[in-house]
Amino acid sequence: MKVIGFMTIHYGIEYLKESLTSIKEHCEKIVIAYTETPSHGFGTTEVCPDSKIDIKLICEQVLGDKLIWDEVTYGAENHHRNHIHQYSKEFDLVLTIDADEVFEPSTITKALEYAYNNPERYYGIDGYINFWRSFNYACYDGFRPIRIENLKSNNNHQNLNCPLTIYHFSTAQSEPVMRYKYKIFGHASEIKTDWLDNIHYAWTPKNNFGDLHPVSIALWNAVPYAKHNMPEFLKEHINFNKELI
Repeated sequence: MKVIGFMTIHYGIEYLKESLTSIKEHCEKIVIAYTETPSHGFGTTEVCPDSKIDIKLICEQVLGDKLIWDEVTYGAENHHRNHIHQYSKEFDLVLTIDADEVFEPSTITKALEYAYNNPERYYGIDGYINFWRSFNYACYDGFRPIRIENLKSNNNHQNLNCPLTIYHFSTAQSEPVMRYKYKIFGHASEIKTDWLDNIHYAWTPKNNFGDLHPVSIALWNAVPYAKHNMPEFLKEHINFNKELI
């Protein structure tokens, strides 16, 4: 079972080291497709909070000779998701990860074996945890993003029951990143009016109001999360002990 990892990145060093560390031992190679411009077609006059130099340095330090660094320009999201096929001919599985995601290492082998031994092409993840403003709270919505592709399959069917735990830190990042992120977000035109200030930064554990999702209505209520069960390398993260980020 030969696995190639894949990440597209424009910004996102806050959890990049942990993200790559979580999958490194399960992949023979990991392709990092870097783009200097947002990949969803949205632009902003604000300066990207992370530089190419810093991103590449972390990738080199974590991945060593497993790294395949590529610099690309994308339009729609499906363009960057399909870019991996330039490198995947000799592999059985593609394991895709975003820079704000960390895979629970103890669940990866089972997930890869599940995808390898089933007939569908694409595998959605049953175990997606959205952290809310810290490591202490999480939101759940049933979203099952495709993160594994079985290259042996000759169909385009999806299986949304792949058992893999993913820690998603999209809404648990520093303020400069958050303000940049939601100006180039793939659903930027759909975000609730003044969501960052009126909902995200207005929320506290004391007021604990719901309906927190940036786009969808009546979705996401923050609940306490038992963070001490997380892998040791995440416990060393600078944000781990913060009450709010």
